[in-house]
Amino acid sequence: MPGSLGARKLKELNATEVERFLNDLGKVLGKRSLLMIHSTLRRSTRRAQTHDLIGRNVAVLADLPEGQPRRPSRAMTQQQAATVLATASSTATGHTLVVRIGRHAQAATHAATEMGELACGTKPRRQATQVSTDLADTTCRSCRAHLSLDGDGPDLARLEALLVLSLTLGMRPGELRGLRWDHVDLDRAVIHVWRSARRGGDVKTPKSRRSLILPKRAIAALSTHRKRQAAERLTAGDGWHDNNLAFCHPDGRPYTRDDLNRRFAKMTRRAGLGHWHAHEARHTAMSIMSKNGVPIQDISDTMGHKSTHVTETVYRHVIVPAIRGAATVMDDVFGDSTTDAG
Repeated sequence: MPGSLGARKLKELNATEVERFLNDLGKVLGKRSLLMIHSTLRRSTRRAQTHDLIGRNVAVLADLPEGQPRRPSRAMTQQQAATVLATASSTATGHTLVVRIGRHAQAATHAATEMGELACGTKPRRQATQVSTDLADTTCRSCRAHLSLDGDGPDLARLEALLVLSLTLGMRPGELRGLRWDHVDLDRAVIHVWRSARRGGDVKTPKSRRSLILPKRAIAALSTHRKRQAAERLTAGDGWHDNNLAFCHPDGRPYTRDDLNRRFAKMTRRAGLGHWHAHEARHTAMSIMSKNGVPIQDISDTMGHKSTHVTETVYRHVIVPAIRGAATVMDDVFGDSTTDAG
């Protein structure tokens, strides 16, 4: 591949080649990925330097390019988040119409929202005609798959408790995948976020290790989920993987990151919101807390951030209303100079 260093002997490597390698990667990768690659390269060359295999660490001398800008993370509105939770509990879906594209009677019918968005994501080039309000009349295979009309609804319903924790407490996807039942105290309404699905099971930072009060909705969802999982364990019998995980496959196997993202996106599509990433539920929780007046220190503690500085900078786009809210208070305290001047 262009820019590869694999064939180059370490003792012959120079800083110019490292910079060229990083610049090539910077055309396709973001800053975070470049930092990780550069860090790995620095540690590798430092190890060789320690054992007198090379004279200097050329990776340290190389400048790091800016890389590609990251796709801005989104946050759902409070209404959108409520729709996702209602969909997870099988009480609602964002698709309420069945439409046909074109005039041919044999054309496939699609599930659509009131705004005309199709569940399969197809962008119709012709006018859509409503033919029914019964989603069972949908014949498009992709629409049926996205709306779980062919039997996988129960599997998505298993995500309700996970979604509640994600959207109300802003837990990281890795923390949810690593959550154990012995860290869930429903009697005291407390959840201990002490583990993650990261390598070694550690949470992201020491401050990420935290205990949180559970909202009432989370207690109810977790209670239902635990009963469902107990039944799944009996059904699995000897095939059950005893990992004591709160969120896992019906046979106890842990979710991978892709497993969770795929299911999360399927749930948001089913709710009529399109494709959303599991981590964006964390942004959503933070945004809803901020817009409902939760102090930034409390938001930072709930999210498990190292400091409020992380909350204010990394997630500034979803907490701006909370930061600017102080200006209104101070105007009330000291008065508005423009008004006083009048």
